[in-house]
Amino acid sequence: MGSFFRKTLVSLKRLFNMEQVVAGLEIKEAAIRIAQYRDNKLVKAAVLLEPGIIEDGEIRDRRKLVDNLKRLRAQFTDSKEGVPVILSIPSINVYAQTFSTPFLVGENLEEAAKLNLASISPVDLKTSYADWQRIGVLRRDNKIEMIGAFAPSAVVDAYMDAAVESGFVPVAVEFPALALSRAIKDLAAGINMEAPQVVLNVSSDGIDFIAMRHGNLYFNYFTPWKLIREEGRLGREILFSDFKDTIVKEIKKVVAFYGSHWEGRLEKLILVTQALDEEISGLIKENFPLEVIELKLREFSNLPPSWFGVLGSALRGKIPRSKDNLISLTRVGTEEKYYQTQVMLFVKTWRNVFLASLAFLALSFVLADSLLFRSAGQLRQQLIGTAVIPEGAEVLALKERALMFNQLVDKAFFAEERSIPRSPILIKIDSAAGGNVSLTRVFIDAERSAVLVAGRAGDQSTAVNFKNALVAEGFQNVSLPLSDIVLNQDRTVSFTITFSLGEQGTDS
Repeated sequence: MGSFFRKTLVSLKRLFNMEQVVAGLEIKEAAIRIAQYRDNKLVKAAVLLEPGIIEDGEIRDRRKLVDNLKRLRAQFTDSKEGVPVILSIPSINVYAQTFSTPFLVGENLEEAAKLNLASISPVDLKTSYADWQRIGVLRRDNKIEMIGAFAPSAVVDAYMDAAVESGFVPVAVEFPALALSRAIKDLAAGINMEAPQVVLNVSSDGIDFIAMRHGNLYFNYFTPWKLIREEGRLGREILFSDFKDTIVKEIKKVVAFYGSHWEGRLEKLILVTQALDEEISGLIKENFPLEVIELKLREFSNLPPSWFGVLGSALRGKIPRSKDNLISLTRVGTEEKYYQTQVMLFVKTWRNVFLASLAFLALSFVLADSLLFRSAGQLRQQLIGTAVIPEGAEVLALKERALMFNQLVDKAFFAEERSIPRSPILIKIDSAAGGNVSLTRVFIDAERSAVLVAGRAGDQSTAVNFKNALVAEGFQNVSLPLSDIVLNQDRTVSFTITFSLGEQGTDS
């Protein structure tokens, strides 16, 4: 019962929670992954992609990508509703660069950021998506530091359309370096985020160099495997010697960038790699005076490095949509997208409230009906049990007799209501007879107004007294001949009296 109430409270909390629970969805050439925080746990799923579905950061086989995204969704949830996600697209499609603006606020800051994006953009903004976010403050120069990102709109739209067709709802679009830097900032163990950090991320898509300051992404430089193959001697496969040369060459660029932007020299490098970690670490130490730190997370110590990027997107999904002002490479910004989805969410929430109320009422009626039915059954059993004991049988017998008596009373009242009233003449004759005379015949001749009464009395004097009583009642010509008085064997007498009604005959 306790588990039932806990589940009910969790369901009600989710029902009235107006903020969306957003997952992180990462699409790369080798695999697609999704992760989401649910009840302080990380729920995740992954599907490996066949070669050729995505190449050089672009979708080559859309149908297969959609099919695999649907498989991923089926592994992740059985809900029929769209799954809101922070979508991370391949790094090769995104260009990022830092810039600064005067210390402004509100619309002035927004306008200044857009002007700077236009000035540093390496692509045509008419065919691209661009966005920015704050990364720091240069108090000495009274400026705000920002990082801007650019991506071809056609490529982004292709990924978003495939996600939507597969049952996902992208609320923001970012790139792996931004997601990975977030995971490092929030979850890295034993790393000082106040000091500048450089991250080397060797993934299935290529080599990604990330510079971080105060935990924010400051610089991103990505080298795809395609470029390494083209620069290699064979051109079709990557030799380990080419791989080593590329890493050494790119680290030199990063060391030079670090020295030109921040005081001091680079001493540590954070390594994130899915394979060859010892070989890569040894290579760096042979060529540079750097301490190589293998990235470890506080909360997910057993999570493979291939999941770190999508974990960062899932961390962004925990941020309320109204407060997410991070880079989103879409036509509609994250904040505007939030207000659009909030309207839909509001309608859906109150629809759920209405349905939940109906379900609660239906459940209440079912429980009440079940309770009454059970109570009636218990009363019947008690009644049957009462009839088994002797006292119970006597009670039931009395009940039946009372029922019969009531039925007879009802019949008597029914007969009384439908009985014909007695004639006034008969009432007077009966009154004159009293209790001493038994009448055996009363004959009334209405045409002649004559009456003949025959009866029995205890003796002759009683019969004479009856005759006198008739006279007293107002009857006329009352005649009791002695010859009509006959002695019976039981010593009683039978007699016959005649009289006329006179004027009272009309009253009868």
